[in-house]
Amino acid sequence: MMKKCLALLCALLMLTALIPSALCEEEPMSNLAFFESLNFDNGLEVVTRVFERFPLQYAATLGTDGNPQIRPIEFKFEQDGVLYFDTVVFYSTYAELLAHPYIQLCICDQETMTYVRLGGKVNFTKDEDIINRCFEESPVLTSQFGDRREFVIGYYLTEVWAEFNSFSESLPRQVYYLPNRFDEEAAK
Repeated sequence: MMKKCLALLCALLMLTALIPSALCEEEPMSNLAFFESLNFDNGLEVVTRVFERFPLQYAATLGTDGNPQIRPIEFKFEQDGVLYFDTVVFYSTYAELLAHPYIQLCICDQETMTYVRLGGKVNFTKDEDIINRCFEESPVLTSQFGDRREFVIGYYLTEVWAEFNSFSESLPRQVYYLPNRFDEEAAK
């Protein structure tokens, strides 16, 4: 109801030429404006915001046959500085990550010639809260495995590094190391 009232008010005010029509239209932020809005002093925020804006990443693993494997995956969420993802126990990804627990992810925006690469060590978890949050964050996961949650396993990354790189002159090149509480626990 409120939206309809605002639209009606904007239309009325445009007719009376009191405000320009551009104020009544909400234009989506361009990718360049999005990247320029990032706080490049905070690597975790950069990675999280980029992965949320570009929800499909490509991940590289080492296959069980020793050959590289690449596939699309979906970042799920960040919580307390930890990045979470999921897989399914009968997928080849799971077997690959059990055998070689390192992964790299990449997104690329062709519009700005900008990319983010991220890598780290995979650590599996069956924590119900984490699995439930993965489902909350992903309609795709819910549609495929909503009634078969026992097959889904979450994972988080340690030893995380990230690289932000762009061929747009207004954007910096950054490398980040993103230790989290699990790295600190392993160091003790």
